[in-house]
Amino acid sequence: MNSSLRSQFLIPIVAMLLLICSAVTLISWKIASRTTLAATEERLRNVLKLCSVSRFPLTEPVLNQIGDFSRCKIKVVSQVATINTLFTSEEMAGTFDAYAIRLERDDNLATAGSPSYLLALSDPKDRFALSSQAFWLPMATGILSTLAFCAMALGIANRMVRRLEKLESQVNRIASGHYETVPVEPRAQDSIASLTRSVNTMSQQLEQAKEEIATSERSRLIHMLANGMAHQLRNSLAGAVLLLQTLLRRNPDSPPQEIQFALQQIQLAEESIRRLLTISRHGQAAQEQVLSVEEIHNQLDCFTRPSSEHHQIHWHIECQNADRTHQIAAGNSVVSALLNLVLNAMDAAGAQGSVECRYAWDPNSGFHRWIVRDNGPGPNPEISTKMFEPFVTSKPEGIGLGLPTTALLAKELGGSLNWHRQDDWTVFELTIRDSCQREPP
Repeated sequence: MNSSLRSQFLIPIVAMLLLICSAVTLISWKIASRTTLAATEERLRNVLKLCSVSRFPLTEPVLNQIGDFSRCKIKVVSQVATINTLFTSEEMAGTFDAYAIRLERDDNLATAGSPSYLLALSDPKDRFALSSQAFWLPMATGILSTLAFCAMALGIANRMVRRLEKLESQVNRIASGHYETVPVEPRAQDSIASLTRSVNTMSQQLEQAKEEIATSERSRLIHMLANGMAHQLRNSLAGAVLLLQTLLRRNPDSPPQEIQFALQQIQLAEESIRRLLTISRHGQAAQEQVLSVEEIHNQLDCFTRPSSEHHQIHWHIECQNADRTHQIAAGNSVVSALLNLVLNAMDAAGAQGSVECRYAWDPNSGFHRWIVRDNGPGPNPEISTKMFEPFVTSKPEGIGLGLPTTALLAKELGGSLNWHRQDDWTVFELTIRDSCQREPP
């Protein structure tokens, strides 16, 4: 690419400059040749006129002195090829530029009694020397100018080629699936800068499309995995529930406490299965139970209390008395979402940590808001910006579906799920606009 672009840029320019230089030199040489020829003719004619009107005798010594002074050779002859015009004379010493006039005077002439002519001979080398100056000066000037312009053009071409090389490299990276952008000088307003910005825009759009396709593929895979896992787990748990219920019927008066705890854990697992089925149903309405805020909190505490006591975690649910009776239409989904957030918070807080859940009702916006926070070290910085994406997790045994499921539930209920760090606490904020509060369409 480099040699091709430089060749395409430089060769036409250099060829045009050399052509112009040659044309100017040739024209200058022709003009100089004509000019020097006319000047030689004028010089010889003036010398001969001066001799013809002079009063001194035109002897050979006198003519030789005049010739030496005027850089020519003057003599009196009886016959010439032509008069009053420049012509070429063949002498024994060589070829000369000659000019002749008729001599009217006849005093002291060697050829008295016959027509006489004054003949001036000039060496054509002098005229060629003047013509050569007119040839070589434009030629040298043109060549030097061409070299200087080529150096400048080469610098400009190199700068343009380097910019195009970056653009070519970026396009090759885009073709191989890497969508980095190329920095562009803010003040650059030429076509290459415009093209670079367009390629950067295309790269960003391709990166966004790639992420959207990847997200769509992950979502499709999640739906498939969630559906298969949910049904498989539900079948296994159904058998365990039947076995535990059989044991309870055998001991109706004093059922073992461990069986009650096992049933409670199975119910907790069923809530996890509900979340998986929520993903796999592709937006289909699930069978929801209308629950009050107090009922939601009781279920949440029932499911998480054994884990908090086992790990000695300070677990606290806070709610204003006036808010306990608020009805939540999607009660089961809210329990599943809060249960996932609280269990994640307990894992993050660790033994003897603290986990809090606070509820608030905003009558102006019609949003239910739960804030779940823990005093753990916080999410891994490597995944902190991608925690709501499927399969993103820092737990060795995790699969990264909990938070994406919760975020999806919040979105389906007209709300959102967000998180931030505040005073060494990790805070998750779940908001929903429950169907009980929505205005009819």
